[in-house]
Amino acid sequence: MDSIRFKKEIQDIKDYANKNNVPEEQVHKVFKECFHLLKVKTSTRITIALKLLKFCSIILLIIISSVFVLYNHPKTHNILLRNLQNFIYPGLRIFRKLAVPIISAYPSLTGWYDEWCLVENPYFQVNEMDCWPCSSVNTVQDLTNYNITPGFNTAIPFTRLEKTEIIDLNKLFETYIKHQHLFNKQAEQVISNQPYYRTIHDVMNEKFSTFSKGNTHIEWKVNRMEPGRKLRKLFPKLPGIPDWWSPSTDKFILIDEPKATTYNLPNPECANIIIQCTNGERIIQLNPSPECTKNCQNISILLTAHQSLWYNWWYWRPISLPSHNTTKITMMYLTSFC
Repeated sequence: MDSIRFKKEIQDIKDYANKNNVPEEQVHKVFKECFHLLKVKTSTRITIALKLLKFCSIILLIIISSVFVLYNHPKTHNILLRNLQNFIYPGLRIFRKLAVPIISAYPSLTGWYDEWCLVENPYFQVNEMDCWPCSSVNTVQDLTNYNITPGFNTAIPFTRLEKTEIIDLNKLFETYIKHQHLFNKQAEQVISNQPYYRTIHDVMNEKFSTFSKGNTHIEWKVNRMEPGRKLRKLFPKLPGIPDWWSPSTDKFILIDEPKATTYNLPNPECANIIIQCTNGERIIQLNPSPECTKNCQNISILLTAHQSLWYNWWYWRPISLPSHNTTKITMMYLTSFC
């Protein structure tokens, strides 16, 4: 309410009081009581907010102190763990029941159910990691028709020429149309360097036709069983994958226009990673992990259609760069195995 309107309404109240023979002292008393009530309400809200802030600060201080004591006093740590074992699952069951109303109000939160990592720690490193397995690697070998054995050094990256068909954006579109409802419900979100691509529906609806500048990058992550099975028909299991490797549920489809800029390849759940190029080509630069930068060197490979690159996440953190020799949209399929 602006000051002019406020003054007018006060004057209207005074005029009404004069017409009805209400004493001026009584009018001032009413105004005084009203302003007092407003002041009390404001101060009450501030008091409640301060009390809540104080309570949260105390709880946070207690938690930090408890964690500090647990990590620096092994006896207390062991006693607490021993006595809390029987309360873990009942506590999680209660937490799940408490979360039901929140999930009912915000069903989109269920998309986080199958995430194996919500926030990745960029500063995490393995202390005194043995990097000798990658120290002698200076090139990416071609191991087509070679099946790895249990004693194979998984730190050695290699490529294979696969007898697979070309999978481009049109074939992905056909699969999407067949199972559109499933993908939109269970694998909707994508990551892109363009603000207008936020869901797989956006990507398939536009197909780069409207907004294309030649530098679009799309990362589509599928980490649920049912949509993963549908993609398995489009990207079947490659020959040569060892029987003792267990596939993870998360799968990534990477779509790049010819001028798509450099980006880091995603870090999946399991360490043994296979990235399969199904159309186009990209340069994959394998950088040593932070623990092995002093022992191992950078190596690069031009990954073309029908090729697959096998590497281990513990030793290599690859990045994808554009190739100047292609005008096609590149599509790659990334899976991991434990």
